[in-house]
Amino acid sequence: MAHIVKGTAFCQKPGCGKTWPVDPVLTVQCPDCKAPAGVGCRRPSGWSGPFVDFHASRDLLADREGRYGACPLKICGLDRASAQGTLPLFEKC
Repeated sequence: MAHIVKGTAFCQKPGCGKTWPVDPVLTVQCPDCKAPAGVGCRRPSGWSGPFVDFHASRDLLADREGRYGACPLKICGLDRASAQGTLPLFEKC
């Protein structure tokens, strides 16, 4: 039986306040456990439930696909990734 997660999601960064009607991580299929969109992740044993965390790879996939949208503080997700660019340690190699 699948654990379907419902409810509003909100950013927990201080000063943000951005919300989503559905957690963006739930809008993509999990690349690790193959849980479909709208359903929580499963443990390797196959069990799912309210105490099973989402896989980090699923969160990253949702971000790469733009499901979170732009960060109003420009400190999270794709907004932050574009600012990282290259590592200064290797620029002169």
